[in-house]
Amino acid sequence: MSDLYVVILNPAADRGRAGRKEGRIRRALKHQGIPFEFLRTQGPGHAAELAQKALGEKPTAVVGAGGDGTLNEIAQALVGTEVPLGIIPCGSGNDLIRALGIPRDIGGAVRILSQGRPRAVDVGRAAGRFFLNTLGMGFDGQVASDYRRMRLLKGELGYLWAVLIELFRFRGFGARVVAGERTFEGDLILIPVQNGPYAGGGFLLAPGARIDDGLLDLVLVANRRIPARLQVLVGTRSGRYLSLPRIWRQGVRRIEIETERPLPVHLDGEILSRPLSSLEVELLPQSLRVIAP
Repeated sequence: MSDLYVVILNPAADRGRAGRKEGRIRRALKHQGIPFEFLRTQGPGHAAELAQKALGEKPTAVVGAGGDGTLNEIAQALVGTEVPLGIIPCGSGNDLIRALGIPRDIGGAVRILSQGRPRAVDVGRAAGRFFLNTLGMGFDGQVASDYRRMRLLKGELGYLWAVLIELFRFRGFGARVVAGERTFEGDLILIPVQNGPYAGGGFLLAPGARIDDGLLDLVLVANRRIPARLQVLVGTRSGRYLSLPRIWRQGVRRIEIETERPLPVHLDGEILSRPLSSLEVELLPQSLRVIAP
């Protein structure tokens, strides 16, 4: 394995602000004495292609400079290999770094690349794709879809605006969920599947969830009227929503979901190409190496 860090920057991350950080990233890498090759993506899916090609160079690491979606793309090539993922957060949500203890600032994140160590973490798989931190079906899938279409609002404010819109607009759905040896049937509004604790730019959906504990955290939130939905929303900021009635949480390794109508699904904020009414989710323990503190 050569002493080379392949850095893949998504200039479109954080609504185009990531592209303006290239100079700062380069200076931080040089300051830490990290030998690097710098690549820029040109559109959706390109990060995965660049990561796949980078594997041929047998690099020390492939580093994602972007948001959770960029890291998701790169991971599609790295899962199951010995090449670790490095992270320089340049996105709007950056929920994965919260699970790993990686600083949000560029200088701090690059120091982790230099001083940290590869750590094996769990990965989820659904609809033929991997996810690192979170999968959402239903309300949160719709929120992620709304956010992707926004032109003006960015970051946490954009997520909150999308949540408020769907608070009034989203219709609950009938679902059958098989999680391990348990089966749930009823009307739901939200089905997050968490590998890490946070989603949506800081919503604490699974307090205490660990990205390397060999379990996914499944949360089922029953449908409710708008005032009660607002109570759930407020509680997701602190994780206290889990103490509200008709909310269930379970650690699982495999999930089967069937819903009465097709619903949008996101993996680490990346929306699947079409809504689904049937989904199987499974955990792949310790299948990705990530450079972390």
